[in-house]
Amino acid sequence: MSSTTEAKPSGPRPRIEGLSDLIFGLALSIGAIQLVGTPPQSDAQLISALSAFAFSFFILISVWNRYTSIASVVPVETTLMIRLNMLLLFLVVVEPYLFNLLVIQGTATSPVGPEVSAIYGLDLGGMNFVLAYFTHILTCEEKKLIPRELIRKYAFRRDMLLIVGLIFAVSAIPIFWTISLYGVPLRILLWFLTIPVFWLANILRR
Repeated sequence: MSSTTEAKPSGPRPRIEGLSDLIFGLALSIGAIQLVGTPPQSDAQLISALSAFAFSFFILISVWNRYTSIASVVPVETTLMIRLNMLLLFLVVVEPYLFNLLVIQGTATSPVGPEVSAIYGLDLGGMNFVLAYFTHILTCEEKKLIPRELIRKYAFRRDMLLIVGLIFAVSAIPIFWTISLYGVPLRILLWFLTIPVFWLANILRR
């Protein structure tokens, strides 16, 4: 019986990275196609749909940038790392579907209800948690994956990913949908809060 630390051949790694690039590209493309397939009925709906898509685009591009910078260093030869990699790709490929449901909710009457926004928050939170674990692997000195002078930098990135993931995960709590500010559910506001968190993290990192 194989364990989560069982070594795997290094050959499959390029295939995993190629599959990852393909899935990220498909997720971005599908999100745009689904947006085109739901034409807005007013200027307000247009602005809302574009804002939602811009947020989705920002999230996927941010995850892709962090993933590609990590994947070139972190070994993916163990069973645990391969499974986490597959989990991340599943969360990425599901994002456009959930995003489309959110857009439909914003432009028409939908029976889906607020549950889809909670699942969307958990989906984004899961992405950040997986990336945080990958980044944590880089900070393990005994693995010697990066120079010691960079460990503090990546530890900071790990902590920021954990904070962002926690914000998304906590937003799934039902009360954050029932509470609104200026007509916008607090859950949505928490999602947009992650953007300045990343910006602040980049400023502090410098």
